[in-house]
Amino acid sequence: MKHLIIYTHLNPASFTKAIVDKVALVSKVKGDEVQIIDLYADGFNPIVQMPDISAMFMGGATPEDVVNYQEQVAWADHITVVYPLWWGQMPALLKGFFDRVFTNGFAYSYTESGAESLLTGKTGHFYISTGTPNEYYQADGMHKALERVNVEGVFGFSGIKSDITFFGNVSMGTDELRKGYLASIN
Repeated sequence: MKHLIIYTHLNPASFTKAIVDKVALVSKVKGDEVQIIDLYADGFNPIVQMPDISAMFMGGATPEDVVNYQEQVAWADHITVVYPLWWGQMPALLKGFFDRVFTNGFAYSYTESGAESLLTGKTGHFYISTGTPNEYYQADGMHKALERVNVEGVFGFSGIKSDITFFGNVSMGTDELRKGYLASIN
């Protein structure tokens, strides 16, 4: 299987990076080919600009950085996205990645009968770490909201079948909790 891992965290010693490392290790042990996109290390520009809009809706050329990422997404059979929850949302860098890369004509297209998903046949998984305990976000509906945005919205709209694993209480929890989370990745 061709496995693409996309993540965003500015600290290469973060728990987010530890998740990425464990996912990559497990995949390689299974014999998967693995590619990793580190949006911070890449210096990815998340701002949608006129060339992006021109490419999506006016027949313009797709910016080269976007083409490179789209080639990686197209290559993948399975896409794992790893990020920390900031202010109840994905980091802006990752949101900009989806805005610029999962575009009209690549991830979906509009037809006379509505939107058509163009990334069908792929699977995906989100690992989202939070500072808040899982029980709190389950009770207040945050997990459901994140499932709606990620699983149904971004990936679902594109045709990717996916699910989410939440790792809560990461910042204030114990080392044993974090080690248990990493051990659960298989």
